[in-house]
Amino acid sequence: MTSIAKFSAIAASLLCATTAWPADFQVKRSIELPSSTLQVWQLIGDFCDIDDWHPKISSCALKVMDGSLARVLTTDTGAKVTQKRIAREEGLSYTYKTVSSSLPIENLTATLSVQPGENLLIEWIANFSSDDPDMESVVVDDIEAGLSAIETILASR
Repeated sequence: MTSIAKFSAIAASLLCATTAWPADFQVKRSIELPSSTLQVWQLIGDFCDIDDWHPKISSCALKVMDGSLARVLTTDTGAKVTQKRIAREEGLSYTYKTVSSSLPIENLTATLSVQPGENLLIEWIANFSSDDPDMESVVVDDIEAGLSAIETILASR
């Protein structure tokens, strides 16, 4: 084996051994409530009303990004997060993609939906990648805080 071939083999093995690939995560949480679809959708359905019900969001501003509706959120810690709405089923769901955030998360896409039934099911599913395994619990905490707030608000009505 030539010295160039040996060097290439060693370099390739080191690259494979030292490259950290992001892990893929899915967070899925839901709650069932004795509420109507209309009542819940009036609370959560407007893409930028999240600051009215999510305890970790202090403000929301809408803008158009690449021809799609986007929201710029300010969190309770002052961080800015930009999310672009990529799908919507009126009265039932919307899906968004996070396009900028200070968190070490990539490719976060999430759907917030309501599903009618004997009890109304509110479901929030997020898929993302991250090199930091602690990000899964951060996303879980954010989603659970939002669902808990929805439940509390609707119970008081």
